[in-house]
Amino acid sequence: MNSPSLNAASEAGKTSALGRWDSVFQIGLQLCIAIGVGMRLLWLDKRELWYDEVLSLLLSTGQKNAYRLPDDVPFAIKDFAPLLRIPPEKNVLDTVETVKNLLKGNLSEPHPPLLYLSTHGWIRLFGTREAALHSLMVLMSLITLVAAYFLGRRLLGRRGGLMFTALLALNPFFLSHSLDLRMYSPLLLWVSISGACLLALMGIDKSDATASRPEGWPCWVLRAGVALPLTAGLLTQYLFGYWFFAMIALVLYLDRKRWFEHGLTIGAGFLLFMPWGLWGTLKQINNRRDVLDRLSSDGGLLTTALQHGKDLAQTLANYLLIGHLSTSMQPLGEPIKPTAVAIGCGVIGFVVMCFIGIYRRRQYQVLIACSLVGLFPLLLALGVDILGGKNTLGFGWGRATIVVLPGCVLLVAAWLEVATGRWREILTAGLLAVYIGVNVADFGMRDRQMFHALNTALLADDVPTLVVMNSRAWGHVQRLVYYLDEEANPDVLASDPAKVTKALEAALAAKDYRRVLWFRANYPLWGQPETEAEAEAFIASTEQLLQDRYLLAASQSLTGTMNLDSFELQIYQ
Repeated sequence: MNSPSLNAASEAGKTSALGRWDSVFQIGLQLCIAIGVGMRLLWLDKRELWYDEVLSLLLSTGQKNAYRLPDDVPFAIKDFAPLLRIPPEKNVLDTVETVKNLLKGNLSEPHPPLLYLSTHGWIRLFGTREAALHSLMVLMSLITLVAAYFLGRRLLGRRGGLMFTALLALNPFFLSHSLDLRMYSPLLLWVSISGACLLALMGIDKSDATASRPEGWPCWVLRAGVALPLTAGLLTQYLFGYWFFAMIALVLYLDRKRWFEHGLTIGAGFLLFMPWGLWGTLKQINNRRDVLDRLSSDGGLLTTALQHGKDLAQTLANYLLIGHLSTSMQPLGEPIKPTAVAIGCGVIGFVVMCFIGIYRRRQYQVLIACSLVGLFPLLLALGVDILGGKNTLGFGWGRATIVVLPGCVLLVAAWLEVATGRWREILTAGLLAVYIGVNVADFGMRDRQMFHALNTALLADDVPTLVVMNSRAWGHVQRLVYYLDEEANPDVLASDPAKVTKALEAALAAKDYRRVLWFRANYPLWGQPETEAEAEAFIASTEQLLQDRYLLAASQSLTGTMNLDSFELQIYQ
């Protein structure tokens, strides 16, 4: 029979071994966070500006209203390239005028101006190269990870906070948008800061049993840390409003006795937004009524219900597993991908399992708090879509409602922390390994250099060159302007698919071009032919015109990460 001293020594040894193993596990989590940071830095300039990003740049320079594309006649790159830079300024009044033009240009957009204003300031300091533009989003994503750690630590403890941060750092959907000059990475920054500060105001901190509600100036700093990010979020994207409801629900559950005080803080965030809301938002509604029409869902009750179900499944698949890999899934031309929907059904089952697992461990506060910042705004968005006949939840593969992403990841981290027991380390490592694999597949195996390839072809010979494209869409034309070498100064002809042959014939008659680069967009977006046969007829007529006058020197298919990145490059000399 073992003596009490031997039993005590044995227990102490087991405790010590578990403590060492836990320390190793936490070091591994920190290493995964570092890998997430490293991936962002490694791929900083490995991704071309995509369609919407170049629009962000045009808006941020304050020159959107100066953009006037000529009708079916060539234009010189050197005449349009300056629009993607800050205009020349001689004094402070010129700077003020540039900012005013930025705001005026923003009034014809469906988004508030904070992203464009912050990008405007950033490019004044660092310029407009790919790496410089993406570095602003990367910086915001890194600050998001810091805030996310404090948010997770207060709900799940130190180890749970590290797990949440590691999962978010490597989350494929977040990592992709951390390198995207759009409003989605900043939204997660405002979510993380406001959520962490609200929990601190409540005095909730599972990592510190002695934590109490702050008083004095720290309390006011935290109130500002709630209100100002809420204002910034609304000035970044209007659907950030779903996060307001999540914050209110969190207050009513965790600290309802001080609901009025917290309500004033949250309300202050909304009131600070109102000057823009009463001026800019109303003008945007008048100017862009078409946006709501694009988000409308058509069909009967069964068709609509099925559409909302697909939206939910695909969005959760993108959020928690496949990120932007879904954009390359078939069918390329459709926003809903059957494979992503099927994966999403499995992800929904996984989320339900997480919910049940936490519930069975009787971790009710953790379960409800995580659900309120993730599942609640997600289901609220779904409910609004159903009642309003819209499909915002599935728009842009889920990026429109990205504010729910941290809460969904937090729920997974909570399950791993409190409900997996001795399998915690293995399951966490497995999920993080899957995330790393998805990210490598996304950024390491998918081409993102379509327009670089076009520019390389342009610089092959110094001869008079015409670049022809069968699209007048903003993003297509501005990407040409951004990537084509300004010193080479080629002429560009951008026409709708039905008009490009006639416009090209007139251009060739007016000027002797030694070389023509036929850059055919497979998805021209504007003026899209109604049938495949019609599209092929337009293409055939253009190619016949070129073959009658030139020899085909080279041909190359260029495909990126979505249908808007699909082109055919033919070089005629």
